[in-house]
Amino acid sequence: MTIETNELILSLQDVTKEFLSQERKFTALKNINLFVQKGEYLAITGKSGSGKSTLLNMITGIDHPTSGSIKVRDVTIGQLNESKLAKWRGKNIGIVFQFFQLIPTLTIRENILLAMEFVDVIPNPDRLKRVQDLLTQVGIADQADKMPASLSGGEQQRAAIARALANNPEIIVADEPTGNLDSKTADSINSIFSSLARSGKTVIVVTHERNTALKYHRIVNLVDGEIEVQNSQN
Repeated sequence: MTIETNELILSLQDVTKEFLSQERKFTALKNINLFVQKGEYLAITGKSGSGKSTLLNMITGIDHPTSGSIKVRDVTIGQLNESKLAKWRGKNIGIVFQFFQLIPTLTIRENILLAMEFVDVIPNPDRLKRVQDLLTQVGIADQADKMPASLSGGEQQRAAIARALANNPEIIVADEPTGNLDSKTADSINSIFSSLARSGKTVIVVTHERNTALKYHRIVNLVDGEIEVQNSQN
């Protein structure tokens, strides 16, 4: 699989993240430089504690670097206040969590509609059809009216992917999206991400497993908060 464009969409320059705990300083990320192209399918790997989740939080703006800059296209994330950042994130980045994070009291359809309502990108008359189209895309069109608890883990993760796609963001970030799934279900979820990358989405998957059989464009390996290896899969 090759990247169709050579268009920079995400850049991290000299990103360092430090935490203070009981008056001791811990450096989770050290001078990270990472540049991601539009349509790239990127894996961020590493052992527990290597800084993967911290890096994901930097990319999505959930947390902010101690130093360095992060830009998505021409937007420097650190310059947005929390209200603007939340709206910006909802429009531009879809996040898929390991534990799905679906609202348990809402149906699958309502979970996706809520994501649309938050940023108001999709016109209201188009939303119900878009929900159904997204659920069809991820293979659970018949589950729209069910509550999350009645779905299997794989079905819930498919619903979470559909929710991440709700506002048609350019970037999809997934945090250990197959960590709690059996291997067959994990393969089907990975196939969805691969398909999204082929369609032009930028897909960044954070995982502790370096599965080189998957068709990533590149694998970035973190060791103690630093990038050790960047392997092209082309």
